[in-house]
Amino acid sequence: MGSVIVGTGIAVPPHRVTNADLSAIMDTSDDWIRRRTGVGSRHVAEPGIGPSDLGAAALQAALADAGIEPGEVDLLVTATMTPDQFAPGIGAVVQAKAGLGPVAAFDLRQQCSGFLYGLDLADAMLRSGRARTAAVVGAEVHSGYMPFGTGFDVLRGLRAEPTEADRAAATASRAWSVLFGDGAGAAVLRAGDPATDALSPAERTGVVASRLFSDGTEFELIQVRGLGFRHQPYVDAEQLAAGLHLPEMNGAELFRRASIAMPAAVRAVLDDVGLSIADLDLVVCHQANERIVDVVRSSLGIDAEVAPTNIERYGNTTAATVAILFHELRLSGRVPSGALVCFVAFGAGSHWGALLYRQP
Repeated sequence: MGSVIVGTGIAVPPHRVTNADLSAIMDTSDDWIRRRTGVGSRHVAEPGIGPSDLGAAALQAALADAGIEPGEVDLLVTATMTPDQFAPGIGAVVQAKAGLGPVAAFDLRQQCSGFLYGLDLADAMLRSGRARTAAVVGAEVHSGYMPFGTGFDVLRGLRAEPTEADRAAATASRAWSVLFGDGAGAAVLRAGDPATDALSPAERTGVVASRLFSDGTEFELIQVRGLGFRHQPYVDAEQLAAGLHLPEMNGAELFRRASIAMPAAVRAVLDDVGLSIADLDLVVCHQANERIVDVVRSSLGIDAEVAPTNIERYGNTTAATVAILFHELRLSGRVPSGALVCFVAFGAGSHWGALLYRQP
C-alpha cells in the first residue's frame, strides 16, 4: 500500500545569477566555481520573499498538476533550514498561503535531507490511515545567509561595484556561498492500493521502502554556531561581529562523508527488499555538488543517465533539490510507468537516507 506521488510542482525566483555575475562582487570566476561545484547559475529571491512564499507556490503547482483541490489535503509536511523568521516555522504559513484548511502541518529541520524525511513521514501517515492526501514541501531562501552587502545591489543592477569591505566579505565566503540557490519543490501523495501489499517488492508500486539515518557526532560538519538559545541573549552584537550567524562548513570532510553515506544508504534500502542496483531506473540524488554526485555514480556503478543532475542551473537548494529534480524528470518523461526510483540525500546534522519509489 505504498503511497503514490500524484502531482509535483516547483517555484524559483525569477532573478537568475550566473557565476560571471558573482565574479563582479567577489574574487572568483566561472571556471573556478564550475570545477569545484558544477554550479553555473542560481536563482536569488528579492528581499521580502521567504521560503513560505516559494513553498506555497510550489505546492499550488503540485496540486494543479494532480488535479486536487487545496481543501482535499489533510496533511502538510514542510522542510527548510532557512525559515521566514526564527519562529514560528513555515508549515502553518505555507498552509495558509496555499489555501489549505486547518490541517496538521509539520516542520522538519533535516536540512538537505528534509524532503526525503518528509516523504517518509507522509508515507507513514498515509499507510496508517491518519491522512488521505498529503503534501510535502522543501523550500529555501539561502540569500539571507549571503554576506554580500552592497554586492546584492550590484547583482540587481543598482550599482556598478560593491564596497571594498563587502567584496572582501563575499570573497571570504566563496567556499560555500557560490554553492547555494533559492527555490522550492513540492509533491502531493495519496495512499496506494492495499492489494499491492501482497505483491513482491519487485512488483509493488508507490513508496516501496526507506532507510533513514542520523549521527549527531557529525553535527559540526556544517553548522551555524550563533543565534541559538545556549547564548544569552540568543543574538547579540558580539555574535554578529564574530560572524557566528553565518554557516561554517568542513568542506573536505562533508564531501567524504556524503560520498560514503549516500551510496551505502542506497544499497541498504535495496538489500531490505531484495533488489539490486541493476533494478534501479533512476537515482534522484541531493544536488549538493556535482563532484559528490560523480562519486556516488562511481560507487554504485551507474552513469549520468541513471543519476542525472540539474545543479548547473539551480545550485544547491538544500531541502528542495530532490523535489525540483524529480519534478523536472517527470516533466521530461523520465519517470515512466514501472520505473524504480531511489531518492537519496545527505545533510547537516548529520541526517541521510534513501527511499525507493516505483511509478505506478
